[in-house]
Amino acid sequence: MKKRIFGILFFLGALCSVQGQLIQTGQWRTHLSYKNALICEASNRFVYAASIQGFFRVMMNYGDMEKLGKEEGFANNEVTTLAYNSQKDLLLIGYSDGNIDLLQNDRIIFNIPGFKNKILQGDKRILSASFKDNEALISTFFGLLVVDLNNHEINDSYSSIGPNGTAIPVLSSAVVGDSVYIGTDKGIRFAKWSKAVNLNDYTQWQWAVEDTKPCNHLTPYNNTLLFERDSIIYQWNKGLGQFLNEKRFVARIWNNAFGTHIARQGEIRTLLNGNITNESINLVAGITQFKDGLFWFCTGIGPGVIKKDPAGEVAFMPDGPADPSIFRMTQNAPEVLASAGGVSSTFGNAFNNAGFYIYTPTGWKNNLSSPFNTNMYDFTFVQYIKSKNWYMAATHSNGILVIKDGVVINRFDETNSPLKRQPPINLIKVSGIAEDSKGNIWIASFGADDPLFCLTKSGSWKTVATPSACREVKDLSIDYLDRKWMILQTGGIQVFDEGKSIDLQTDDRSVYIGSQQGLISTEVLSVKSDDLGYTWIGTNQGLNVFSGSSSLFTNPKLDRYIVDQDGDVGYLMGEETINDICVDGGGRKWMATNNGIFLVDAYGQRVIKHFDSDNSPLLSNRVICIGQNNVSGEIFAGTDKGIISYRSDASEAAELFDKIKIYPNPVPPKYDGLIAIEGLTSNAEIKITDVTGKLIYQTKANGGKATWNGFRLDGTQPNSGVLFVFAINSDGSETAMGKFIYIQGTP
Repeated sequence: MKKRIFGILFFLGALCSVQGQLIQTGQWRTHLSYKNALICEASNRFVYAASIQGFFRVMMNYGDMEKLGKEEGFANNEVTTLAYNSQKDLLLIGYSDGNIDLLQNDRIIFNIPGFKNKILQGDKRILSASFKDNEALISTFFGLLVVDLNNHEINDSYSSIGPNGTAIPVLSSAVVGDSVYIGTDKGIRFAKWSKAVNLNDYTQWQWAVEDTKPCNHLTPYNNTLLFERDSIIYQWNKGLGQFLNEKRFVARIWNNAFGTHIARQGEIRTLLNGNITNESINLVAGITQFKDGLFWFCTGIGPGVIKKDPAGEVAFMPDGPADPSIFRMTQNAPEVLASAGGVSSTFGNAFNNAGFYIYTPTGWKNNLSSPFNTNMYDFTFVQYIKSKNWYMAATHSNGILVIKDGVVINRFDETNSPLKRQPPINLIKVSGIAEDSKGNIWIASFGADDPLFCLTKSGSWKTVATPSACREVKDLSIDYLDRKWMILQTGGIQVFDEGKSIDLQTDDRSVYIGSQQGLISTEVLSVKSDDLGYTWIGTNQGLNVFSGSSSLFTNPKLDRYIVDQDGDVGYLMGEETINDICVDGGGRKWMATNNGIFLVDAYGQRVIKHFDSDNSPLLSNRVICIGQNNVSGEIFAGTDKGIISYRSDASEAAELFDKIKIYPNPVPPKYDGLIAIEGLTSNAEIKITDVTGKLIYQTKANGGKATWNGFRLDGTQPNSGVLFVFAINSDGSETAMGKFIYIQGTP
């Protein structure tokens, strides 16, 4: 059991304004979708709500919101159960992986990981919870858990309590009188609730209701039991009777100080002292009631959690992407454009309607409204076009959207470009976008007779002749010499160079790279080139590197780097599945794998960092893609459980010194993070001095950014006061200066 004090609130007014602002170097922040909230629960001060991937709460006094998750000390972000015990002022939080948190007084977190850590094959999510005295009864597909609310630990677990000792899933539970009832997929079983009874003995359990249909939402009512079976409410009182026989979806049955409530499609029915009151409600997936008597509910299809106020319903939803799904993100822009779609293993359609999201200085913007953005789905490849300040979002359906300054300004399809619809369902399948050093935009179209196009910087379209193998290009990357690296669905890579003229085919060059050229696996997943002349190739079995030799089109050879990593000698990246690669401002490579994120140094000689879901707030080890804000150096990881970002210590270098920015400024006492210095040229030399000119620290920029840990070269802290930063570019031709306030304090 772990205990953590839950920290200071970040309210919505601040949350929205800081969403796009910088976080400290080395820190994380999540970017989850809170739209489709499914469950909610009120405590004495807050209303808590959870979508498939996002967890948050609304503060009653102010209506402000706070995002909750791993960064705030909770066990996970995927909440499946919320249950509040008013007598103990305790919120039980159950997660998709079987973990359990107890939140005491909305502030202190007690973690109970026992069930999560148990080796079991199957779905371990927490399904529901009920309370009896000092215990919580936890329903799971593996049986019933009993948690001691005073000692914050699992006291008992009952699994083989079905007929003849078979394992049985428990969907819901309740204690009524001297008996405990469990709802299962085949009815309701009960046993005597007493410490003297061994509930692991299946002979102690009997059927109250035996059926072929699941029974759920078990709730005590006047010493009887209410439950739902096949969308009908029943009552058990030593015999079965119908309570509400009209068939409607049931969201919840629960008790509180206001009575017993039954929330069904179309109504909330409250039973108190023989009186019945009804409130109308439309769509409802989860519901709760605050101490002021107002209901709060969520629909499962947005927008967040809704307060059912007599003056009008009010929705609360933190900022985030519109949907949990992610496919690609831009890596070379001051904003991050992300696509939600994807393709099947055969590069067919996923029919994903979630669209696209853009992370801006003011937060996330989702699916910008425009006449161009109609009938667009399966958004896939994205690219920032630096020469035009365009963000391009391609689809596997109806063309490409062009976005500039937060507005959709155009759409490329068969009506205004060489893109063609393909039978039998007449869709345009864009399979890659990249910009070359001249400002030309190259576009690949999967399955087309002419799969490669170029939109020149002057605005004219060119169709480029390529080998027949290129008909099934599934991604496109351009290296520092403007050569096009095309990943093929059939396996391997085709590299193409149009020579001096796009229109002249006689100087075109093309070569196929496969296993004979040293490719580890022909299942290539990612290709990225850097400014050093290296091309990094990620496969499903590890990493290849093309070291930039002049024989690319005559005798191409790929390398595998052997490295000594902390005494272990082996291939760089081993046999990792490398889904995506991003080159940061310092030339380092961030690699998205099925085993977390790896940061490799610029020359591929060592792994600098390896983040996974155990040693960091990373949401999942399966990282689908990497995005980057190239100004701040913030790295975005798109996982199968949502997006999370990490502020790295490198950013894109400027050609000339920009205004030097120091963050944080002032540096507060007891600050134990890295101090970031930005706006630098590549490899600039940095000196930090006090007001007398005495040297405190010196380092070099990593791309356009340098960091300082707050200590002198001898390991001591400088005195409080104004400190100066002096920067000199690599050839000594330019200098820049900045200053900041440093306040001494022991971390």
